[in-house]
Amino acid sequence: MKKTLLPALAFCVVLFSCNNNAAKTETASTETTTSTFNLDSVKTAIAAGNATFGSGFANGDSAAFVSHYTSDACISPSNMPKMCGTAAIAAYFNGGYKMGIRDVKITTAEVMGGKDAVVETGTYEIFADKNMSLDKGKFIVIWKEENGKWKIHRDIWNSDMPAAAPAK
Repeated sequence: MKKTLLPALAFCVVLFSCNNNAAKTETASTETTTSTFNLDSVKTAIAAGNATFGSGFANGDSAAFVSHYTSDACISPSNMPKMCGTAAIAAYFNGGYKMGIRDVKITTAEVMGGKDAVVETGTYEIFADKNMSLDKGKFIVIWKEENGKWKIHRDIWNSDMPAAAPAK
């Protein structure tokens, strides 16, 4: 009995020791990651990005608009298929500009997440010349850090405006 109990006890001691060290390493790793990620700093970066998001429309500057997105970003506009990549987002911007969009105002309701991704929810309003409102709605954005800057990685929005009546 002693012969089988001793190896089993040794195995348990080694297993506990390894698991305990793994837990310490994981805790240390988590603490290091947590200490470098600061949600308040990300919220500030998002607010700054949102403040300039729509100004590209005022100037017809698609590069300024697209610079808010990651290189592999996707947008999912209302009533349209998903579009991915810088060229597709620039084309969407150019279409909106030609339709008369001159500004987009973003109001953040909530920001949550961690180092890998942050989710923002809120409302938007789109304007034409002379501050004429074209559309209002809500959005969900996933932000990711790219080259040291927080950028929009996934962007989906839906209008709060009533749907158009069906054609007769």
